[in-house]
Amino acid sequence: MPVYFIRESSGVGKAVFRPTDDAEDVFCCAVALDAYADPQVREHFAVLASAAADYHRRTHVARTADPTAWIAELPCSDCSSPEAADVLHRARQAASVSELGVTGGGYVTGCCKSRVVGVVVSGGSAAPRSAAHR
Repeated sequence: MPVYFIRESSGVGKAVFRPTDDAEDVFCCAVALDAYADPQVREHFAVLASAAADYHRRTHVARTADPTAWIAELPCSDCSSPEAADVLHRARQAASVSELGVTGGGYVTGCCKSRVVGVVVSGGSAAPRSAAHR
């Protein structure tokens, strides 16, 4: 929830608060740019802008989001295959799609439309193991 400083062509600088990336700016305060050059004015303006932004942060009500809405957007949500049922079961237990693993085609790992052809494991030795370790 950052505060932005915008310089306007009218010789005014204003501080705006933006609660989310897609939200509209909320005006906090403004200052004449010629006065803003004074370090004491700049310091007081920063304190005022911060106090106004804190007020907006406290009064801003975040919109309610369905925590499982992303599950309905998975390709497997419209599929009737047994693999889709498994993927959806795992999805309901996960917090986000990143926990499920996404393949190169944009499908979730385990989806009937994706195939895992190999796994790269980092670390370890490339040397063959002796018969005693097999």
